[in-house]
Amino acid sequence: MQLQDVLSEISIWIVICPFLVGLYCYPKISVDSKIIFGIVALAAIPQLLRAFIDNGPLLNVTYNLYTLAEISLICWLFYPKIINKGRKRLFFITTCLITIFNLGIVLWNGLSARFISEAVSVNNLMYTGWILLIILDQYEVMDGISPKKPFFWYLTGIFLYAPCTMLVFSLWHYIKVHPNSIMTRLWVIQSIFNITMYGLFTIGIWKDRKLSAANIAHHRGNGK
Repeated sequence: MQLQDVLSEISIWIVICPFLVGLYCYPKISVDSKIIFGIVALAAIPQLLRAFIDNGPLLNVTYNLYTLAEISLICWLFYPKIINKGRKRLFFITTCLITIFNLGIVLWNGLSARFISEAVSVNNLMYTGWILLIILDQYEVMDGISPKKPFFWYLTGIFLYAPCTMLVFSLWHYIKVHPNSIMTRLWVIQSIFNITMYGLFTIGIWKDRKLSAANIAHHRGNGK
């Protein structure tokens, strides 16, 4: 088995790690981590289906619905983190624009005809822009986002994945039509950053649980 095939298999099954950790930790994690768990749980449906069925209408529908659900949850995760009124307004405007774009492209193509990779590419571009807004805000108010906070791991995972896979998704249909092209090596990039993102999500969820346990122990100690 070639390296590309090995990475592809790991990329498919890696989603189980944050899902199981999130399921175990769910009662003791923050809203941010529950949102990430929601993203992971929804992603697991098309990811694991891909391991058992070939490309077709069912897989297209699950991936396209996930694309719409993912950006909704990312908006919910990111919006409270933006403090500056001007940036908050920009976030709201871009959210409206990307919503119109996604609904329009889905209505134009339908959910089952094909995997709408253009929506994924534009969403990833939007995620990158939103993360830069958050980073600007955080450095104005405080000294950035601490690695001790679970949100640091979630933000890092998305920030690594989104811009680095835009090229792959923008060329998705070309690669599918030309399976012998050198462009197929781009699958390695997608696999690596998919593994990285879900790995960082797993770390973030686990850190959140430990942080929650430490806070509970601290309050108990103060109550004695």
